[in-house]
Amino acid sequence: MSFTQDQLAALEAAIASGTLEVRSGDKWVKYQNTADMIRARDLLRDQLNAATPTDRTTYSSYIRD
Repeated sequence: MSFTQDQLAALEAAIASGTLEVRSGDKWVKYQNTADMIRARDLLRDQLNAATPTDRTTYSSYIRD
């Protein structure tokens, strides 16, 4: 399943406010406790970070003899 930044933002806002319910679009999710929400947040972050390509730059140096 793919997740969005909006879903992550909604989950983080719910964690910060202390509520156990999160709305994303037309769907509601009610978590058992804050620990479950934190685990879900970490999962979303990991999957979003894995899906986001990172720019990598390689520098090389040469020494003339």
